[in-house]
Amino acid sequence: MFHSVVTTADQHHYIKRLAKQQGKHPSSPGCVCLSIDDAKWIEHNLPTGTKVVVADN
Repeated sequence: MFHSVVTTADQHHYIKRLAKQQGKHPSSPGCVCLSIDDAKWIEHNLPTGTKVVVADN
């Protein structure tokens, strides 16, 4: 799953405590945690079912 940082119920404010952990601690197993802007880009530009390959270069 691709997702951004956790937001409050109104989705206009992110939870700062959790945002500070982004990139430092896993937020959930198997997920890719993105910035809000990147998550929005993926949501609006990639259709459901798009193949994603995660590679370690």
